[in-house]
Amino acid sequence: MLKKLVAGLVLFGACFIGVSYYVSMPVVDGTHDGQPFVIADSSQALTFARTDAALILVSDHKGERLLGVNLTKIYGGDATQDLFTFLETFDASSLAETGTALESFAIDELIQPATYPYPSVAAGTNFREHAEEVYSDDPPFLFPKLVEAGSWNQAIPFVSRLDFEAEICAFPLADIRPNEPRPRFGIVLCNDFTDRWSLVREIALDEPLGRTGFATGKGCTGCFPTGYLVVIPQDPDFYRSISAELFVNDRRLQAFSLTEMILSLDEIVDKALNDAAVLYQQGDNTVPLLPSDHIPKGTLILMGTGPGVFFKPLNIWGQQFYLQAGDVVRTQATYLGHLINRIK
Repeated sequence: MLKKLVAGLVLFGACFIGVSYYVSMPVVDGTHDGQPFVIADSSQALTFARTDAALILVSDHKGERLLGVNLTKIYGGDATQDLFTFLETFDASSLAETGTALESFAIDELIQPATYPYPSVAAGTNFREHAEEVYSDDPPFLFPKLVEAGSWNQAIPFVSRLDFEAEICAFPLADIRPNEPRPRFGIVLCNDFTDRWSLVREIALDEPLGRTGFATGKGCTGCFPTGYLVVIPQDPDFYRSISAELFVNDRRLQAFSLTEMILSLDEIVDKALNDAAVLYQQGDNTVPLLPSDHIPKGTLILMGTGPGVFFKPLNIWGQQFYLQAGDVVRTQATYLGHLINRIK
């Protein structure tokens, strides 16, 4: 009898481990092929970048360099110091009359083009295939991203069960208040790195999804790189033309289009305003989704990730299924350049 019990347990364990490896297999194939970057046509959207000394209107992105107009040389440091203020009066058509020469900038010089307030707002399971891969049949939900936005090439501190999520962030160019007209949005590439171990440990299954675990697991220090390009589109639905990819050590693991989103950007904003005062557990504390009844100018709104993340409920037991120290994560998207983040 004892031998049968032991044999049954061994068989169960072997099957469980086998299934864990099976569900952890990549959902897309391919490697990084070095395709050229694409900058949005200026008739559809304006693209900006920044160095310590210059705000740049970008016209081309070739390899490790950008080509564009040095706006700081034209308008001065004070006028171009804050992107949001500058955009209130900037008329790109007037540049054609100045005959300003294009300059070349190395991407290693680039810093965040704008200042994003803390905290950010994020949408979870907003892509159906991602919801399915993590075994969620709940509708999309929101949670606060409680970490400062970082640079595109920052190192990511290693934690156990560290995972990635390629995301596109939108941000309003003015405050969003209930029952008022919506401002225009900017768009930037980001990666929602996640401490899955902390998230799973703190999640309470009897609470609405997102209210527990996520504020902690998504708030790990240094886990929120953002891109060196921001795009300001004319059409509010421009973001739907964007596709994103993610590679770990040049192996492609995510590839998705924003046409696959369940909630639109407007619907995410509506839900955020309605849920502004909802409390989320972070350790022993609770925090609201928003610091007030409105969404402040520049707040990053993470619109969700597609399928391909490392996390599956059946593989949380094994660190081998997640990011390792020394791994290099490359995130890239149409019109938005790329992120390069080494796990340290």
